[in-house]
Amino acid sequence: MNDPIEKTLTVPLNPAKAFDLFTSDIDTWWPKATHSVTGAKAKVTFPTHKDGEIVEESADGTRTIWGKLIAYEPGAYLAFTWHPGRTEKEATVVTVTFTKTDEGTRCDLTHGGFDILGDTADAVSTSYLHGWDMVLGCYAAAVKAPALI
Repeated sequence: MNDPIEKTLTVPLNPAKAFDLFTSDIDTWWPKATHSVTGAKAKVTFPTHKDGEIVEESADGTRTIWGKLIAYEPGAYLAFTWHPGRTEKEATVVTVTFTKTDEGTRCDLTHGGFDILGDTADAVSTSYLHGWDMVLGCYAAAVKAPALI
């Protein structure tokens, strides 16, 4: 299965706060113990500009690049290459759209480009199919202030 993975969830935040939580506060909610290169003690930072790198830094200071921002519209949209634990040449692409709703913000995540992985594309895309559920569940759980709309 190499079709793009699509996930949607709604959080009780306005789009600007939902975007900030997803990006600036990623280190507070990302499940590093299970979904990182170096483990729970790593620090993850998300850039605030196009071409900036999403970086995991281990406890000993080793930096691992997870991807690079290719589009950045605060409060609305972002797109980034994605290759944690793989080379940049094996990067897939993730987009996230933040849309205001009556309940808060609908976050639509699409992860595609798995064909670049060749023989491992099916296995990797299948792992992300379930992996994004866990990651986005952590994101939703990090919403601490209800109704900040």
